Amino acid sequence: MSVENSFLYYNEALLNMGAISSASELQGYLCGKMSVCAEVPDELPDSWLEQVQAYMDLEFLKLSDEQAVLLVELYRFTHDALKDDSLGFRPLLPEDEASLQRRTEELAAWCRGFLYGLGSSGLQAQDQLSAETAEALRDLAKISQAEMEDEIETLEDDWENLVEYVKVAVLTIDQECGVEKHRVH
Repeated sequence: MSVENSFLYYNEALLNMGAISSASELQGYLCGKMSVCAEVPDELPDSWLEQVQAYMDLEFLKLSDEQAVLLVELYRFTHDALKDDSLGFRPLLPEDEASLQRRTEELAAWCRGFLYGLGSSGLQAQDQLSAETAEALRDLAKISQAEMEDEIETLEDDWENLVEYVKVAVLTIDQECGVEKHRVH
């Protein structure tokens, strides 16, 4: 399943469960957790599943087998994409046919989820990070608050550059935090 097609699949399924956040935001959250976690399991651990349910405001829900499989699939999809040696990672976002406003909202939500995942997994302001990683975190924080007032077609080129920047920033943060977490443990 391609990244473009999977946004709709996961987003609709999460909304049908009653999730308060989109598939983009949830994938961002998972990526943030994976970037800071000392050992990223190949399979979704029960403790993470509980945290995902809490993050999506679904802790009241006893997951059906189908719903649990969906979350495991999203975890596996995210894990494989983030840890891909060929740098094929891309944030889970709506397809290009969606309005630029919708895509911008989802990219902002993805960044919010990522930052929350980092923070809730132990990354702290006093952690010694390189200037490049600190700048990437600041930029992601700005993007997480992005809004579009006017949809202008000339912004389409800027859109691709922005998504590519987020990808590189996330991989940079993941790499540095990965090196740091292995140095500490």
